[in-house]
Amino acid sequence: MSPLPLDATGRLESRRRKDRRRLVRRVAVAALVGLLVSGLVWLAVFSQVLAVTEVAVSGTKVTTGAQVRQAAQIATGTPLVLVDAAGAADRVAGLPAVASVSIRREWPDRVDVAVTERNPRLAIPSGTGYLIADATGVVFDAVLSPPRGLIQVEADPDAQQLLVDVGTVYSSLASGTAAKVSRMVAAGKDSISLRMQDGSRVFWGSAEQSPLKAQVLEALLPQGGRSFDVSAPSHPTKR
Repeated sequence: MSPLPLDATGRLESRRRKDRRRLVRRVAVAALVGLLVSGLVWLAVFSQVLAVTEVAVSGTKVTTGAQVRQAAQIATGTPLVLVDAAGAADRVAGLPAVASVSIRREWPDRVDVAVTERNPRLAIPSGTGYLIADATGVVFDAVLSPPRGLIQVEADPDAQQLLVDVGTVYSSLASGTAAKVSRMVAAGKDSISLRMQDGSRVFWGSAEQSPLKAQVLEALLPQGGRSFDVSAPSHPTKR
Protein backbone atom coordinates (compact mmCIF):
# COMPACT_ATOMS: atom_id res chain seq x y z
CA MET A 1 0.00 0.00 0.00
CA SER A 2 1.41 3.40 -0.90
CA PRO A 3 1.73 6.00 1.91
CA LEU A 4 -0.91 8.73 2.21
CA PRO A 5 -0.06 12.08 0.67
CA LEU A 6 1.24 14.62 3.15
CA ASP A 7 -1.87 16.80 2.89
CA ALA A 8 -4.13 13.80 3.59
CA THR A 9 -2.01 12.84 6.61
CA GLY A 10 -2.28 16.40 7.90
CA ARG A 11 -6.04 16.44 7.51
CA LEU A 12 -6.34 13.12 9.36
CA GLU A 13 -4.18 14.36 12.22
CA SER A 14 -6.17 17.60 12.40
CA ARG A 15 -9.41 15.63 12.55
CA ARG A 16 -8.02 13.51 15.37
CA ARG A 17 -7.04 16.60 17.34
CA LYS A 18 -10.54 18.06 16.86
CA ASP A 19 -12.11 14.78 17.99
CA ARG A 20 -9.94 14.77 21.11
CA ARG A 21 -10.87 18.38 21.89
CA ARG A 22 -14.61 17.57 21.46
CA LEU A 23 -14.23 14.59 23.76
CA VAL A 24 -12.46 16.69 26.37
CA ARG A 25 -15.21 19.34 26.15
CA ARG A 26 -17.94 16.71 26.52
CA VAL A 27 -16.24 15.19 29.55
CA ALA A 28 -15.76 18.64 31.08
CA VAL A 29 -19.40 19.59 30.47
CA ALA A 30 -20.62 16.27 31.91
CA ALA A 31 -18.43 16.75 34.97
CA LEU A 32 -19.71 20.32 35.42
CA VAL A 33 -23.34 19.19 35.12
CA GLY A 34 -22.71 16.43 37.61
CA LEU A 35 -21.19 18.87 40.06
CA LEU A 36 -24.09 21.27 39.56
CA VAL A 37 -26.70 18.52 40.13
CA SER A 38 -24.83 17.28 43.19
CA GLY A 39 -24.70 20.81 44.53
CA LEU A 40 -28.42 21.31 44.01
CA VAL A 41 -29.22 17.98 45.69
CA TRP A 42 -27.02 18.88 48.64
CA LEU A 43 -28.58 22.34 48.84
CA ALA A 44 -32.17 20.99 48.73
CA VAL A 45 -31.81 17.86 50.86
CA PHE A 46 -28.84 18.16 53.18
CA SER A 47 -28.28 21.86 53.84
CA GLN A 48 -30.33 24.17 56.06
CA VAL A 49 -30.60 26.84 53.37
CA LEU A 50 -33.91 25.43 52.04
CA ALA A 51 -35.16 23.95 55.31
CA VAL A 52 -38.35 24.79 57.20
CA THR A 53 -37.99 27.66 59.66
CA GLU A 54 -41.71 28.50 59.97
CA VAL A 55 -45.07 26.71 59.72
CA ALA A 56 -47.63 29.48 59.16
CA VAL A 57 -51.27 28.69 59.98
CA SER A 58 -54.30 30.66 58.79
CA GLY A 59 -58.09 30.33 58.97
CA THR A 60 -58.42 29.04 62.53
CA LYS A 61 -61.01 30.21 65.07
CA VAL A 62 -62.05 27.15 67.04
CA THR A 63 -58.81 25.25 66.47
CA THR A 64 -55.56 26.89 67.59
CA GLY A 65 -52.47 27.31 65.49
CA ALA A 66 -50.57 25.15 67.99
CA GLN A 67 -53.06 22.30 67.51
CA VAL A 68 -52.72 22.53 63.74
CA ARG A 69 -48.90 22.51 63.90
CA GLN A 70 -48.95 19.56 66.27
CA ALA A 71 -51.24 17.62 63.95
CA ALA A 72 -49.24 18.54 60.83
CA GLN A 73 -46.01 17.17 62.35
CA ILE A 74 -43.77 19.32 60.17
CA ALA A 75 -40.57 19.81 62.15
CA THR A 76 -38.47 22.93 61.71
CA GLY A 77 -35.21 22.04 60.04
CA THR A 78 -36.88 19.61 57.64
CA PRO A 79 -35.77 20.27 54.05
CA LEU A 80 -38.73 21.74 52.18
CA VAL A 81 -38.35 19.21 49.39
CA LEU A 82 -38.86 16.39 51.92
CA VAL A 83 -42.00 17.80 53.54
CA ASP A 84 -44.87 15.30 53.20
CA ALA A 85 -47.59 17.84 52.40
CA ALA A 86 -50.25 15.21 51.64
CA GLY A 87 -49.63 13.33 54.88
CA ALA A 88 -49.64 16.54 56.90
CA ALA A 89 -52.93 17.62 55.27
CA ASP A 90 -54.54 14.27 56.13
CA ARG A 91 -53.50 14.62 59.77
CA VAL A 92 -54.78 18.21 60.04
CA ALA A 93 -58.05 17.21 58.36
CA GLY A 94 -58.58 14.80 61.25
CA LEU A 95 -59.05 17.67 63.70
CA PRO A 96 -62.78 17.92 64.59
CA ALA A 97 -63.24 21.55 63.56
CA VAL A 98 -61.41 21.29 60.24
CA ALA A 99 -63.60 21.01 57.15
CA SER A 100 -60.75 21.26 54.64
CA VAL A 101 -57.06 22.14 54.55
CA SER A 102 -54.42 22.99 51.98
CA ILE A 103 -50.67 22.90 52.58
CA ARG A 104 -48.24 24.74 50.34
CA ARG A 105 -44.44 25.02 50.35
CA GLU A 106 -43.27 28.63 50.25
CA TRP A 107 -39.63 28.72 49.18
CA PRO A 108 -37.11 29.08 50.60
CA ASP A 109 -38.08 28.20 54.17
CA ARG A 110 -41.82 28.32 55.00
CA VAL A 111 -44.82 26.02 54.92
CA ASP A 112 -48.30 27.59 54.74
CA VAL A 113 -51.21 25.66 56.25
CA ALA A 114 -54.59 27.17 55.23
CA VAL A 115 -57.51 25.78 57.25
CA THR A 116 -61.22 26.09 56.54
CA GLU A 117 -63.22 25.30 59.66
CA ARG A 118 -66.70 23.85 59.89
CA ASN A 119 -69.56 26.33 59.89
CA PRO A 120 -71.56 26.15 63.15
CA ARG A 121 -75.27 25.52 62.50
CA LEU A 122 -76.62 23.26 65.27
CA ALA A 123 -76.45 23.54 69.07
CA ILE A 124 -77.11 20.47 71.24
CA PRO A 125 -77.63 20.96 75.01
CA SER A 126 -75.18 18.70 76.85
CA GLY A 127 -75.98 19.35 80.51
CA THR A 128 -72.87 21.45 81.13
CA GLY A 129 -73.26 23.64 78.06
CA TYR A 130 -73.77 23.01 74.36
CA LEU A 131 -72.17 20.91 71.68
CA ILE A 132 -71.74 22.73 68.39
CA ALA A 133 -72.20 20.88 65.10
CA ASP A 134 -72.10 21.85 61.46
CA ALA A 135 -75.01 21.38 59.06
CA THR A 136 -74.10 17.72 58.57
CA GLY A 137 -74.38 16.99 62.30
CA VAL A 138 -70.63 16.64 62.93
CA VAL A 139 -69.85 17.90 66.44
CA PHE A 140 -66.65 19.94 66.55
CA ASP A 141 -66.85 22.24 69.57
CA ALA A 142 -68.26 22.57 73.10
CA VAL A 143 -69.27 25.92 74.63
CA LEU A 144 -71.09 27.20 77.69
CA SER A 145 -73.57 29.23 75.64
CA PRO A 146 -74.17 28.86 71.89
CA PRO A 147 -73.65 31.65 69.37
CA ARG A 148 -76.81 33.40 68.23
CA GLY A 149 -78.57 32.12 65.15
CA LEU A 150 -77.95 28.41 65.66
CA ILE A 151 -80.70 25.79 65.52
CA GLN A 152 -81.16 24.13 68.89
CA VAL A 153 -81.41 20.34 68.72
CA GLU A 154 -83.10 18.31 71.43
CA ALA A 155 -81.32 14.96 71.23
CA ASP A 156 -79.06 12.68 73.22
CA PRO A 157 -75.67 14.45 72.99
CA ASP A 158 -73.89 11.07 73.15
CA ALA A 159 -75.83 9.57 70.21
CA GLN A 160 -73.39 10.47 67.43
CA GLN A 161 -75.27 8.69 64.65
CA LEU A 162 -78.53 10.34 65.67
CA LEU A 163 -76.86 13.75 65.48
CA VAL A 164 -75.56 12.88 62.03
CA ASP A 165 -79.12 11.91 61.05
CA VAL A 166 -80.35 15.28 62.30
CA GLY A 167 -77.66 16.91 60.17
CA THR A 168 -78.80 14.89 57.15
CA VAL A 169 -82.33 16.20 57.64
CA TYR A 170 -81.22 19.79 58.14
CA SER A 171 -78.86 19.70 55.14
CA SER A 172 -81.64 18.47 52.86
CA LEU A 173 -83.85 21.51 53.53
CA ALA A 174 -84.05 24.33 51.02
CA SER A 175 -82.31 27.43 52.32
CA GLY A 176 -85.59 29.32 52.72
CA THR A 177 -87.15 26.51 54.73
CA ALA A 178 -84.03 26.02 56.85
CA ALA A 179 -84.17 29.69 57.77
CA LYS A 180 -87.70 29.17 59.18
CA VAL A 181 -86.67 26.32 61.52
CA SER A 182 -86.38 27.32 65.18
CA ARG A 183 -85.71 23.92 66.75
CA MET A 184 -85.23 20.25 65.91
CA VAL A 185 -86.26 17.35 68.12
CA ALA A 186 -84.84 13.84 67.76
CA ALA A 187 -86.35 11.41 70.24
CA GLY A 188 -84.88 8.53 68.21
CA LYS A 189 -83.65 7.66 64.75
CA ASP A 190 -87.22 7.22 63.49
CA SER A 191 -88.64 10.20 65.35
CA ILE A 192 -87.09 13.41 64.05
CA SER A 193 -89.23 16.51 63.82
CA LEU A 194 -88.95 20.23 63.10
CA ARG A 195 -90.37 23.16 65.03
CA MET A 196 -90.94 26.15 62.79
CA GLN A 197 -90.77 29.79 63.81
CA ASP A 198 -94.49 30.27 63.15
CA GLY A 199 -95.33 27.51 65.66
CA SER A 200 -96.09 24.79 63.11
CA ARG A 201 -94.53 21.34 63.35
CA VAL A 202 -93.14 18.92 60.81
CA PHE A 203 -92.84 15.23 61.62
CA TRP A 204 -89.95 13.90 59.53
CA GLY A 205 -89.49 10.40 60.84
CA SER A 206 -86.10 8.91 59.95
CA ALA A 207 -83.35 10.55 57.90
CA GLU A 208 -84.04 8.15 55.03
CA GLN A 209 -85.29 9.76 51.80
CA SER A 210 -84.55 13.20 53.22
CA PRO A 211 -84.08 14.87 49.80
CA LEU A 212 -87.50 13.61 48.69
CA LYS A 213 -89.11 14.59 52.00
CA ALA A 214 -87.66 18.08 51.63
CA GLN A 215 -89.24 18.42 48.16
CA VAL A 216 -92.60 17.25 49.49
CA LEU A 217 -92.40 19.72 52.38
CA GLU A 218 -91.67 22.55 49.96
CA ALA A 219 -94.91 21.73 48.17
CA LEU A 220 -96.95 21.46 51.39
CA LEU A 221 -95.85 24.58 53.28
CA PRO A 222 -97.45 27.13 50.89
CA GLN A 223 -100.80 25.36 51.40
CA GLY A 224 -100.80 26.38 55.07
CA GLY A 225 -101.35 24.29 58.16
CA ARG A 226 -100.12 23.74 61.70
CA SER A 227 -98.93 20.17 61.43
CA PHE A 228 -97.18 18.39 58.57
CA ASP A 229 -96.11 14.77 58.27
CA VAL A 230 -93.63 13.82 55.56
CA SER A 231 -92.35 10.63 57.20
CA ALA A 232 -93.95 8.70 54.33
CA PRO A 233 -93.20 11.09 51.45
CA SER A 234 -95.45 9.26 49.01
CA HIS A 235 -98.41 9.85 51.38
CA PRO A 236 -97.80 13.16 53.21
CA THR A 237 -100.41 14.75 55.43
CA LYS A 238 -101.14 18.18 56.81
CA ARG A 239 -103.61 19.68 59.25
